[in-house]
Amino acid sequence: MRVVYWARLQLARQQVLDALQAVPGADLVVVETLAELLGALNGAEALILYDAPPHQARQVVDALSAPDNTVRWMHFLTAGREGFDAVGLPARVAVSYPHGCVAPTVAEHAMTLLLALVRRVPAMLEQQAKRNWSRLDVSAKATSVEGKVMAIVGYGQIGREIARRARPFGIRTVAVSRARKSDEWLDESHTLSELDQVLARADIVMLTIALTPETHHLFDPRRLAACKPGVVLINVARGGLVDQQALAAALTSGQVSAAGLDVVDPEPLPASDPLWGAPNLLISPHFAGGGSEVSQTRLAESAAGNLKRLINNEPLQHLVS
Repeated sequence: MRVVYWARLQLARQQVLDALQAVPGADLVVVETLAELLGALNGAEALILYDAPPHQARQVVDALSAPDNTVRWMHFLTAGREGFDAVGLPARVAVSYPHGCVAPTVAEHAMTLLLALVRRVPAMLEQQAKRNWSRLDVSAKATSVEGKVMAIVGYGQIGREIARRARPFGIRTVAVSRARKSDEWLDESHTLSELDQVLARADIVMLTIALTPETHHLFDPRRLAACKPGVVLINVARGGLVDQQALAAALTSGQVSAAGLDVVDPEPLPASDPLWGAPNLLISPHFAGGGSEVSQTRLAESAAGNLKRLINNEPLQHLVS
């Protein structure tokens, strides 16, 4: 079976290559550019890929929707697929995704951003760079997460892994999602219609919800104002969830005491963007899902496992509904 792997990103590339090459009956073709991909699809039955910008996704979907298309299954290696969702997935191709594969690593990164901000790690690094020992400068503004309320907006696999890590710190975990959740790691669960009421008492807000037309700029000026004064905001989902101009203003005013962002809009964030100058802000370059051999192995095994099922005419797992 001809299988095309569009290796446009480095995420788990070697692990994915090794896992796919080990699948009996797979004739693997590896491409990097969009042009190479479009040229390699003829006769292929499977496509392994990462999400892509909408203008590239449109060309891929058009090729997969053509009358002579032979691809029966495509598998995403990224949890998000906004680029493809924006243009619509091909109707006659089964689509699967890596269910929860990088969730533990993303949750770990989210907690890292939170703890770094609460315990004033950026200020410590500034002092260290100046070879300055000043306990009062950092300790006077440092706080603790113990006894705090954390609102986890979007409670899928990543949200659950964050709650699992937050509870041992003595944090009260509150899920806010489209439907109420029942989970051993949760103290409360609410629907999105109750978001503002939860935000009014949440000391920490974790964003893990999917970016859709409905959630674009979910945290706009009004919603940031609805947050408890001094809230800490962490976003490991998608940059488009937050109105960044409003966030910069909220950080300046102190309505948001600190923010940790692994995602921004656009990416990469231009050097001229005023968000860079906002106070008490920690930005990481969208790598929350990287750095874990375990997670990358799970990504590779997820793709290879479904490929084996396709070749053996077995039901595929984790299909996009």
